[in-house]
Order: sequence, then C-alpha cells, then structure tokens
Amino acid sequence: MLNLTVEIQIEGLRGHELANLLPMIDGTAFENLKADIAKNGILEPIILFEGQILDGRNRYRAGRELGVLGRANFKVFDGTYAEAEAYVFSTNFLRRQMTNAQKQDVIRKMIEKYPGDSNRQIAGRCGISSHASVGVVREKMLAPSPDQRKFEDFCKTWDALPEVRREEFVRSFAPDLRELLGGFSVQQNSRSSDLA
Repeated sequence: MLNLTVEIQIEGLRGHELANLLPMIDGTAFENLKADIAKNGILEPIILFEGQILDGRNRYRAGRELGVLGRANFKVFDGTYAEAEAYVFSTNFLRRQMTNAQKQDVIRKMIEKYPGDSNRQIAGRCGISSHASVGVVREKMLAPSPDQRKFEDFCKTWDALPEVRREEFVRSFAPDLRELLGGFSVQQNSRSSDLA
C-alpha cells in the first residue's frame, strides 16, 4: 500500500484529518525526538495520503526545524480512506505513549465522527478490544455539565418554592434580572410588574 515512485512536494505539508485525530507530542518528548533525528536522521518514513501527512507529523516538524527533510524520508499510502484510517490507528493509537485523557479524547473524536456506530464498532476502528472503554467515553459525552446540573437543580428548587418565596426572590434580584434581560422585551403581566 506504500508507493515509492510518486513525485512528492514536501514543503508546507499539513497533517491529514485522520492523523489529526491523534495529539502531537510536545515538550521533552518532542525535544528527545528532535535530538534523535539530529543524530540519526529520519529513520521511519513520513507517510502521505491525499497530499497530506498520514503518519509522521512529529518527524516532519522535527525534520523541518532541523533542516534535514529529503525526498527519501517520504512514502505515499495509496489505499482507501478506510484503510488509511485503520493504518493510523494501527501505527499510532496503541503504540504511542498517550495519557488516558488523550486516548479518551481520540475515542470521543471517533464517536463524533461515526455517531451511528456501536461501541464495538468504534473500538474496532480504534484498534482496541475493550468496547467498554468506548462506553465510558460515550457516557461522559452524554452526561450534563456541572453547570447544567446546577441549573437543573435550581429549576427543581424553583418549582418547589411557594408563590410567596418566588415573589420575594424576584424582588430581591430585580436589578440583576433587569440587567440580564437587558435587550429582551418582557411582556407585562402580574409577575413582571415586580421587576419595576
């Protein structure tokens, strides 16, 4: 699936959307990669697909910074989009040092990319055996944010308040409510007169 005979434009390459599902390395890890490339050159070729970097974004960045990029450091992947996606996960997701948070972020991106896929299908796309991990990420995505939970709790409390307490609340916070409503037109009724 790798074609070595195609002419390649190596300046200004960008990461392919499939490669960009995975995080770049930075900090000490990137500096260590850069030092190794300065000493030994780029040993693993940078793989291109659809004119963009499918695998090797970090090597490309380090090679550019060091001025050691050359045509011998590139190969072209000529498979299908689905094969390219499988290649990215096979060569990166399980073999790279990623934190659990980074792995969960990649799984989240795959769930967003393939919303109709089951947890098993997403796990298969990521090259992992545990569909339970996908389920955990999916549950986190569906869970309300802390702010949303607070708002829902407030609404329940508001609904449970007697009318006299609601009126007291509105009078107490009338200036704040007026400011928040600013540009909104409030219809006059018995309650909105409390804001006056």
